Amino acid sequence: TMILTDPELRADWEAELEDIRTGMLELRKQLAAELRRLSNSDRFDFLAGHRGMFSRLGTSPENVEKLRADHGIYMTSDSRMNIAGLNAKTVPILAAAIVAAGI
Repeated sequence: TMILTDPELRADWEAELEDIRTGMLELRKQLAAELRRLSNSDRFDFLAGHRGMFSRLGTSPENVEKLRADHGIYMTSDSRMNIAGLNAKTVPILAAAIVAAGI
């Protein structure tokens, strides 16, 4: 209540939220571009259009297990991954693992 009712604090909070939102959009774009570069395919371009903290790759539980076992990449069995947990340095690592796993 204190933050939302104080105009200055609310403005700071909204600016921080916008930074987080645009940062996740940039990570999505970076991941889609890196996957396009490594796979020479546009099949992952849909990731750039998703919104929110999570995205699904749309792959099988077997492929998810392969990512975990071979590359230490963790996601739910339905291939939901945490975009908010990525950063500019880890996106290329994730993209390389996805391509190496044959997804």
